[in-house]
Amino acid sequence: MSMKCSKCGEPAVYLRRYTNERLCVSCLVKTTQDRVRKTINRYALLKEDDRIVVAISGGKDSAVLLDVLTRIESGFSRSEIIPLLIDEGIEGYRDRAREAAKKLADSLGHDLIVRTFSQYFGMSLDEMMTKRAAESPGACSYCGVFRRRALNEAARELKGDVLATGHILDDEAQTIVMNILRGDTRRMGRTNTPREETVEGFVPRIKPLIQLSERDIVAYTHFLKLPYHDVPCPYASEAYRNDIREFLNEMEYKRPGTLLAILHSGEAISDAFRGEASDDTAGTCLRCGELTTGKLCKVCSMLQDLRGET
Repeated sequence: MSMKCSKCGEPAVYLRRYTNERLCVSCLVKTTQDRVRKTINRYALLKEDDRIVVAISGGKDSAVLLDVLTRIESGFSRSEIIPLLIDEGIEGYRDRAREAAKKLADSLGHDLIVRTFSQYFGMSLDEMMTKRAAESPGACSYCGVFRRRALNEAARELKGDVLATGHILDDEAQTIVMNILRGDTRRMGRTNTPREETVEGFVPRIKPLIQLSERDIVAYTHFLKLPYHDVPCPYASEAYRNDIREFLNEMEYKRPGTLLAILHSGEAISDAFRGEASDDTAGTCLRCGELTTGKLCKVCSMLQDLRGET
């Protein structure tokens, strides 16, 4: 006997385990969009006249982000959505992701804006990896630092009021557990929230998908046939995060709702440790003028090493 949709009684195609809902395609799409809408309202992520820069990568998370925000914001005539892709310069990988992102943006009536590492930093990620010293951090460390800077600079250039990113429930739960296991109280104080606090020089970041699971994302993209690029980055090597992901996936399977419980606990932890993160932007970088705790910001420090400067 086939499952019936918990909402309307039609044949169900998806079981949302953490809410114990059996959903047909129509109700899956509607409840997914409703969860994002509730997150936006609960945390006051958007105003009705915001200029929203949406960070997309060509992957499925940001595909859902752009699709859902486009549908939600269609009811607000004064808002504007600007899809932004940062091309790190990874040969054989980013080109295909860029194609998927453009196809998605075009289908939703948007013009895709593209900025590159080479534009902002004078070299691609591939070039950075050939220049770095053997004892230097891996590609993910470089990419994370430079990508964050590039997104912020591009969002400022585009006069964005907010920068929306495709972080989902699984990502946030993993980060919370990693920070706890590392005892990283500063990171606990400045992450794990759907909206970052406003800091001068930074476009506020929001995470509208923070209450959607990986399974929700996969189902939504599948049934709506959203175009996305599903090949992992050739530099991806976050072994520690992968270990946490496997553990949490097993816990979520055995005890549905585990990820949501971690997310809610992480919000309380973030509030408790926020004071420890308050001095993270105490000064400005001597080279670029961006906020930093030392003489040089992380971007300039890494660029100095890559260029062999002292």
